[in-house]
Amino acid sequence: MRTKKCRPGTRVTQPVDAGSGQVGTRVPPAQTPVLPRLHHCYARWRPVSLPLTTLLVANPTARTGQAERAIEEAMEGLARAGLQPEFCPTLPEGATVEALAIRIEREDIARVVYLGGDGTFAESAKGIILARERSGVDVPLGMLPMGTANDQGRSFGIMAGRRALDANIEILVEGVEQYLDAGRVFAVGSDGELLHEDLWFDSCGFGLSALILAERNRDRARVGRVPVLNRLYRDKLVYAGAGLKRFLGTMLRRWRFSCEVNVDGRVYRHQGCTDVVVKGTLLYGGDWIFAPQAKPDDGLFEVVVLHSHADWVAAAIAAHKHNPVTDDDLAAMGVRGREVPAGKEIEVRISRDDDTPLPAQIDGEEFVSCDHYRIENLFHHLRIIVPQDARWV
Repeated sequence: MRTKKCRPGTRVTQPVDAGSGQVGTRVPPAQTPVLPRLHHCYARWRPVSLPLTTLLVANPTARTGQAERAIEEAMEGLARAGLQPEFCPTLPEGATVEALAIRIEREDIARVVYLGGDGTFAESAKGIILARERSGVDVPLGMLPMGTANDQGRSFGIMAGRRALDANIEILVEGVEQYLDAGRVFAVGSDGELLHEDLWFDSCGFGLSALILAERNRDRARVGRVPVLNRLYRDKLVYAGAGLKRFLGTMLRRWRFSCEVNVDGRVYRHQGCTDVVVKGTLLYGGDWIFAPQAKPDDGLFEVVVLHSHADWVAAAIAAHKHNPVTDDDLAAMGVRGREVPAGKEIEVRISRDDDTPLPAQIDGEEFVSCDHYRIENLFHHLRIIVPQDARWV
């Protein structure tokens, strides 16, 4: 279903088609607009002439400066498409979110587009949400992914990289929108005090995958300081190296934990775990689908628990997106598939034999380590621009 196109330069008080070149929607502050899954333009509202800007958010220093070329190509492509781009560089120490919100609140932005990986997606989304909650201005988020896994983009049929820029800009021009549920995670201390809270949009996890991520981040920082090596050993190679190191190391040490997972009042107790992953989008790590029936806008998150290193390997094979064997095939052979509960409110309590903190991550970034987490689904919390016939790739 394609959204209707409207005359450029229209300011509306209803949701707009992202490809129409219209400014952000005005909604009551501190509220999420209650709108249909795909947004329609209401041409009966009186137009007001305003600049129609596409705000491109990217880190020009990412990947040893190679992002500069991608940014230049993206800006040129957006200009050719008539989307009037303006560049907004990311800022250190989390300052991007506030700066982006202030820029959106000027009410001359038609859409925000991120160029980069999971971290840039998250910062862009948080900036949009902050502007909406603070001043009532709401705009959609478009995607020009450059990341390694690209879970958000691939889950909707959007490829990553400079070669995909032209196709992805065309998706922005067409302007089909969909809602995306967001997650809010609370890290809770032993006395019940709130240690930290944050938003996430793809996944959060506790255990081996977060441990591998932390190792990947350290390896990437070390490699980035070596002029030649930083061009050779990067992206998936860095991730694979960190994964192999941590996987073998934890297997030899019999690294395990126990957990109690409460999903909308249903309690699941697990022993000998290596990972707990809570998923929002369909794809995990760019290649795995743990719950084929999951939807990114249904108000539910899926919970995947892996019970050993062997289970980890089995899941990596069985859940690969190109594995031809389905759950129905397994059921026909009498083999029970993996149970993946889904819910709106999720609580995870972790226990270990030692006092070593269990690593945690949200959207590929390290998060506070503790033994108690609460997660809630924020239904239809973000508008994203997707292909006409969105499906995973």
